[in-house]
Amino acid sequence: MKKIKAYRPPRKLLARITRISAYSFILVIMTFLGLYLGLYLDRLTNMAPNFTFLGLIIGIAIGFKGFIQEAITERRGQQ
Repeated sequence: MKKIKAYRPPRKLLARITRISAYSFILVIMTFLGLYLGLYLDRLTNMAPNFTFLGLIIGIAIGFKGFIQEAITERRGQQ
């Protein structure tokens, strides 16, 4: 029987996928950190949804900032 050689992607491709996956993970973490910080501040100040919304929006913005910078860097590298 002939042995079939398994496909192994190049290291450069694996490094790119890992970097993009890490930034998407950071996006999720920053969103939750902003949300929980907002909830904590709401509990301290008794200003129900104000800080929750603000923290959520700031967390999403910070997470997307890094993700977009990485996407721009990847796009420049491909040209």
